[in-house]
Amino acid sequence: MNQLTSKEKEVIELIKKNPFLEQEEIAKQLGITRSSVAGHLARLIKKGILRRGYILDENLEGIAVVGGANVDIKGIAEGGFKYQSSNPGVVHKTAGGVARNVAENLARLNVLTTLFTVVGNDEEGRWLLDVTGQAGVNIQHVAQFFDEKTGLYLSILNEKKEQIGSIADMQIMERFDQEIVQDIIPKLIHHKMVFVDTNLPKKSLNLIIEGLNEKKLPIIVDPVSVKKSAKLKDLLKGIRLITPNKEEAEFLSGIEIEKESDLIKVAEFFFVHGVEEVVITLGAKGVYVATPNKQQLLSSPNVQVKDTTGAGDAFLAGLIYGLKKYNDIFEACNYGSAMAAITLSRVQTVASDLTEDLLENTRKELF
Repeated sequence: MNQLTSKEKEVIELIKKNPFLEQEEIAKQLGITRSSVAGHLARLIKKGILRRGYILDENLEGIAVVGGANVDIKGIAEGGFKYQSSNPGVVHKTAGGVARNVAENLARLNVLTTLFTVVGNDEEGRWLLDVTGQAGVNIQHVAQFFDEKTGLYLSILNEKKEQIGSIADMQIMERFDQEIVQDIIPKLIHHKMVFVDTNLPKKSLNLIIEGLNEKKLPIIVDPVSVKKSAKLKDLLKGIRLITPNKEEAEFLSGIEIEKESDLIKVAEFFFVHGVEEVVITLGAKGVYVATPNKQQLLSSPNVQVKDTTGAGDAFLAGLIYGLKKYNDIFEACNYGSAMAAITLSRVQTVASDLTEDLLENTRKELF
């Protein structure tokens, strides 16, 4: 795949935000001539990034991200949190959702990323798409529904910024049905790999996993939560990589994890059921990484934590970035841990100053 020039990347970003831009408007926004724009577009078509009509071709260098997108409302208490009482504090509104957060992180790392999700055609949905598109994510395949409200995730944190409770209003994800899946499968197969979270209905997850297995396309699946991981009980075969936390791994395998030898048993369970690689996140205890031929417990770097929100999604994005770059799960986990460290040291769910250089430098410092 030919490398993109900086100007070609700028052209792509404009088309992601508005696929219907005329050449004159692109030229105006970039401060170049119309003939220069025509030349850039012709080269992007030749490279396979664009198809005729300036339609982005989610190519084999790109990452498809499928799953939840929602608005996050986060309340942080001041002083000790008192249950069954009104607590003074601050409330923040941010763009959220596992898949959406992963997509934004990847886009900020200069990875061609396409998001497949559903939102309401309401004020929150339009805001969510605007924020996500501005970050560089291709949002042209996001489905909008007039009769649904955009997903909302409400979390309450104590004065230490530790989550003490949350409510997820994600009914709209039921609209990510089999009809949508059948429409996006032909688009997904043009990517280098596909990340899927379990916010999708089980039938939709099944169709995506089966469809991508037929095309031999690598699938990365995050269980999201213990409850949602139940959807994966009989869908493990053909998954390239699964990324549960300790509780999700215990639930899926039926094996209680008390020592490192238990992690080996859990990994073996996943291998027997058709998963190729396993990454189990263990919080402060690190990350357990396993392939059929090698297992390793990686320690977590010491970080001054400002906010834990979004760290898990950042880890996933770093992991995907590392896999895309090196195709080695152990090296990829170092990128994942570096990404998590960056996010933990920021107050934003997705670090606003995140760049590819920042990630590379952080990885070198930590590992």
